Amino acid sequence: MSVEDLLIHFIYSEEDEQVRHNRQYFLPGEEMKGLVSLHLRTGVRTRGLTIHFLGMATVSWESPKKRKVYQASEIYLESAKPLLDIGYDSYVDLPSGLHQFGFRYQLPTNLPSTFNGVYGQVTYIAKVKLECEDERDTTITSEPFMVLRRPELSPEIYDEKTIKKSKFFVGLTTGKVKVECTIDKSAAIPGDNIAINAEVCNWTGKEISLIQASMILESHYFAEGHEIVFRQYLSKRDDVYDVSTFRGRRWRNVLLPVPPYLPDSSLEHCKIMTLRYVFQFKVRIEGKEDIALEAPLYVGTHSSLIGNQGKDLLLGKMWQGMDTLEEERSRQSELPWYGGRSMYTESVNGDFFDLRN
Repeated sequence: MSVEDLLIHFIYSEEDEQVRHNRQYFLPGEEMKGLVSLHLRTGVRTRGLTIHFLGMATVSWESPKKRKVYQASEIYLESAKPLLDIGYDSYVDLPSGLHQFGFRYQLPTNLPSTFNGVYGQVTYIAKVKLECEDERDTTITSEPFMVLRRPELSPEIYDEKTIKKSKFFVGLTTGKVKVECTIDKSAAIPGDNIAINAEVCNWTGKEISLIQASMILESHYFAEGHEIVFRQYLSKRDDVYDVSTFRGRRWRNVLLPVPPYLPDSSLEHCKIMTLRYVFQFKVRIEGKEDIALEAPLYVGTHSSLIGNQGKDLLLGKMWQGMDTLEEERSRQSELPWYGGRSMYTESVNGDFFDLRN
């Protein structure tokens, strides 16, 4: 075999230092740039080196009752470009050693974000084929790439949002549980954090065994006139301290991380899948039904209407009591350029109080 390596390398935007090192996806409508490296042990005679760009969505699930598989698909990209132009029905000799070929491709503006769900996916791939006179040397390699939409979020989403609920339980343990939770914003910027303040009061004869805040992804899949929905946790903070009767528990500025590389809300331009993000605050009472409060979250990028001062204040709130942004970035080379931690392991910042006082 004459071909030792055939590799695809993507080059992301070079507008600033942080983007160049950390961004690992393309935006719809952006010019994709890259490099194909071909390493030959010995020389080969080839009739062409071509790169193909493919993008599609597929949905599939099985209905146990009807014993039928529902399927659907959409194609977004299907294009090819020659990297070695040698003319029709001709050959060219490539000597041994390293050969590199640059490529550029203008991505359409109406591409949906990359997504990998339980019943469906949106995937993008670049495939390179070296076609040789000796078919034993013909080589194909492929490399996936990410496309993520980053719609600008409405300034109103940056307002604090309070959700509350009281529930009265009847029986041997008659009493009320009151839950109130405030999040600093409904803007779920990938890689950032949502700050939570909450208060839980327990007047029942049962213990509260768990208080939990989470970010949930609700995905909807459509095929052949049918729909299936799946919910999954993306991020969680658990407070496992028991809250006994006539006791309360407060959360103080507890940070819930928003994972990096999330597709945008709705999964715009995909007709066979849609996404919804939800913030959930849940209280578990021993032997009783959970109390769950929910509010929508919107994934995108910071609003330009927030302005530099507003954005600085927002970042200050997110990083309060934590490492400086520069210190954090130095450990974040694997995260996208929008910054932020991906998880927290410290205990929930909270305290107890007595309801009989």
